[in-house]
Amino acid sequence: MGKLYIVPINISESPLERVLPDFNKQTVSALRFFVVEKIKTARQFLRKMDREFPIDDSVFYELDKHNDYSFQMEILDELKAGNDVGLMSESGYPAIADPGSQIVSMCQYSGIEVVPLVGPSSILMALSASGMNGNGFTFNGYLPKKDPERSKELKNVVTTIVKTSFAQIFIETPYRNETIFEDFLKHGHADLKLCVAYDVTGPEEKIITKSIEDWRKGKFQFDKTPCVFVLGN
Repeated sequence: MGKLYIVPINISESPLERVLPDFNKQTVSALRFFVVEKIKTARQFLRKMDREFPIDDSVFYELDKHNDYSFQMEILDELKAGNDVGLMSESGYPAIADPGSQIVSMCQYSGIEVVPLVGPSSILMALSASGMNGNGFTFNGYLPKKDPERSKELKNVVTTIVKTSFAQIFIETPYRNETIFEDFLKHGHADLKLCVAYDVTGPEEKIITKSIEDWRKGKFQFDKTPCVFVLGN
């Protein structure tokens, strides 16, 4: 049977060779079946990775929450016929804060070998560079968009940190980075630490950890660049 390859994508505008090993190019260049978050982005990545990649000879299945992954059986048939399949998201590592876990689960259930390729995950890179607890941590994804749910969740997170010392990791839509930052300063204890991991692997990369008290004295200048936030002690 074929294999499902989990194909990481660059998470910034930096050159691919900075974040992806040559083995990825060799492996992905041989694939002709892909499950992707967006076909346009997938095509652009493949062309950037390999200028001669045969896009027109490849088959793309787009992950769309509206189609209920209706193509799963087609993917399974291709794998059982001996064809390898690549799983790609828009950015970073598929199935981690991105679509794809449902396809991976199907393959695991069906006895299909799943091969994760090496590549960047801004979540883990931010944690490792934050100086906070890498032995116990929780990835929370996105906070609720509106109060009072948002404030309540943040207060619960702060209580969890005090009780467990586990680092708490968050992401947010780039245009809301300023909002979540201000919420951390509002609800966090003065002695808690907050790491802002900005443009991870990119040309403007900044990964800065300060206490909430120190952040209140001097703010971070945000734009629409993706960030990861780590809160801990």
